[in-house]
Amino acid sequence: MRLKLCDHDGKEVGELVVANLPGRQDIMPSPRGGSALREAATYRYEIFADALRVDVEPRELFDVDDDSCKRGRLLSRQNVGCLRIRVADLEKGLTGTTEVDVLAVKLDHETEYRQMLTDISAFAAEAVLQGFAPSLVALAPSELPTDLLYLRFAMIASYLQDPAFEAAIARILSQPHRIWISEQEVRPLGSPFPAGAAFGRAVCASGRRVPWAGSSAVLASLPAALIRDRAESSVDSAANRFIKFALERWRAVALELQDVLARASQSVESGPLRRGQQVASEVGALLDEYLAHPVFKEVSSLRQMPTSDQVLLKRAGYREVFRTFAMTEVGPTVHIDRAGITDVFAASQRNVATLYELWCFLALVDSLGRVCGEDRTARAFTASGDGMSLTMSSGYASELQWSIQRGGRPLHVEAFFNRSFSGFDERKGSWSEAMRPDCSVRLRPEGSIPSRVPPQELEVWLHFDAKYRVDNLLSQPTARSGSAESPEELMSSGSAKRDDLLKMHAYRDAIVRTAGAYVLYPGSEIKDIRRHPGFKEVLPGLGAFPLRPTSGGLPSSSQALDQFLSDVLDHVASQVTRHERARFWSATVNRPGEPSFSSELTTDFLDGPPADTDVLLGFVRSPEHRQWIEQMRQYNIRAGDRSGAVEIGGRELGAGVLLLYENESDSLHVTHAAKVSRWRPATAAELKATGYPDPQGDIYFVADLDFVEHLPAWAHLIDVGILTAHDRPGAPVVRTWWDVVRAASPDQGDHTGC
Repeated sequence: MRLKLCDHDGKEVGELVVANLPGRQDIMPSPRGGSALREAATYRYEIFADALRVDVEPRELFDVDDDSCKRGRLLSRQNVGCLRIRVADLEKGLTGTTEVDVLAVKLDHETEYRQMLTDISAFAAEAVLQGFAPSLVALAPSELPTDLLYLRFAMIASYLQDPAFEAAIARILSQPHRIWISEQEVRPLGSPFPAGAAFGRAVCASGRRVPWAGSSAVLASLPAALIRDRAESSVDSAANRFIKFALERWRAVALELQDVLARASQSVESGPLRRGQQVASEVGALLDEYLAHPVFKEVSSLRQMPTSDQVLLKRAGYREVFRTFAMTEVGPTVHIDRAGITDVFAASQRNVATLYELWCFLALVDSLGRVCGEDRTARAFTASGDGMSLTMSSGYASELQWSIQRGGRPLHVEAFFNRSFSGFDERKGSWSEAMRPDCSVRLRPEGSIPSRVPPQELEVWLHFDAKYRVDNLLSQPTARSGSAESPEELMSSGSAKRDDLLKMHAYRDAIVRTAGAYVLYPGSEIKDIRRHPGFKEVLPGLGAFPLRPTSGGLPSSSQALDQFLSDVLDHVASQVTRHERARFWSATVNRPGEPSFSSELTTDFLDGPPADTDVLLGFVRSPEHRQWIEQMRQYNIRAGDRSGAVEIGGRELGAGVLLLYENESDSLHVTHAAKVSRWRPATAAELKATGYPDPQGDIYFVADLDFVEHLPAWAHLIDVGILTAHDRPGAPVVRTWWDVVRAASPDQGDHTGC
């Protein structure tokens, strides 16, 4: 590929030669004619000029071989669009520029890439219809840079060729909006006048009057002339004035571009210039044809922008043109509120990965709007500081909210663009390093929450990362064998990169309360969806969704995402999922203020974790009492209304482990441990019949015991006095095995939890 380097006067001052690397065919035919580069490719370049040393811009795309910078490698990276290259002679100060197209390959450049821009512009236009830029648009065409003028014209030409726009204009011209204008008509006395209330008012009106030959006591005179009010229909309404203004504004852009291209063609002859002039001429002729319609001959000029006119906002035909106007006004001037990103819509160079990231967030919000029943995509935009463009906010400022009912349970849903989760924040950030996913969704049940945990502890986070890259299917373990597809076909049917999926594990594991993390990548087939549920439920999980622009718009691009989000809402709304149960117990275990403790004292007869195993501490009153317990393999506690009695439903009857202790030589120590099989009531007579020594009450609860054969070796370390310190001596006491272990630890610490 040979590119001429021309100075400001169009004079050739050198040549830039770009070539494929050995074994590669990365130079592609351009849709506009000639050749083009492809994104994410590397080429050899050489500059032929008289200069010994040159400087090249954009410098970050050139990997030079030596200090002369005249040869080396050109890396297109992800700068899709028209790449302008500037070469400067460092000694003479002369400069030459050239341009080359860089085409998107993961997205079809002529359809999907343009559709992505169209979708973003459409959302920005919808934001305008809800109260942004049109009220601030000047009524005269503004001075625009040539590249932005070209981009705006390209958008106008694209929309004018849309059959939906043509149908809207046809509807307006055939059924224009009409208003009724009241006019006064002066009719001489004696001329016909319709009967009715209007005639009575005209006869009795004030003004010059003349005698009436047939006068009576009631009416002695008549007006010299009768004034009649009549209503005439007119098409000179605010809505029609706007339509005329929009068509004239678009024609002005087409004429301005024609002039710019005409001046450029005087100094250089090229196919793109000729084609540009031809297209601009055709668009101008089409707009002239619309404006020549008789309807617009009766329509005056627009003086004030009717942003709240209901005809423009609601009437078929008018709304479509109003929306198209908003697209062409704000589409090229949308910015992203992110450090290091200037204008991703600049016609000179576009970072396709950044555009894809922005488009994916809008697609996600659009999908959430469908499943939540309310579209809030336009609210992703906000007015910029100067009020003349729209800004895409990020972080907390990008929050969008929905409040919905799902399965009878209220849910609060939020979406964020590039929200940061600070590092080492175990309550609402990241356990480890700071994380910043592209898109984050928070779902929080607002009702039917167990009283033991606050609502925020049951919230769920989902994270989505837009990855404008794919792995060739041949490099995946699940690739089809014996495939005869071309490299281009394999690229379009690629799958998410393994490294990107592994990064989802980082989001899933590091960010607090995260239940799912997913890659969004430009795949094209439903079968390429990769989802990995953790425990057979939709959450927790991770995976990847193919998401790419289609001619049907976002609804047809994100059907799989719609279904997934709907399933997630159903999942979070359900109280009976294993995931909600896990979130509840995680919140219970990790609630603030909960003491932590570690010990090497273990045992092998527990059926649950020590902190979740209740232990009944039972007092052995005498050697006879202990003998009866060992012989009958039973233990009794008081029932009824006596002091120290246990009620039905009490925690004591739910303990699964019994720890027996007795007092010897004024010291309390553990003698037996047993598992409780069941509890049953028994009378004093029944106990006495089994040999129970001297029952003092009338009714008891009796437990059947399964004795632990050997007490833990550390049982003699258990400080029973600490476990029973706050209770009536000898009364049954319930503690957890966690409390027992703490009471046996050499360094017991704080035992207030006992």
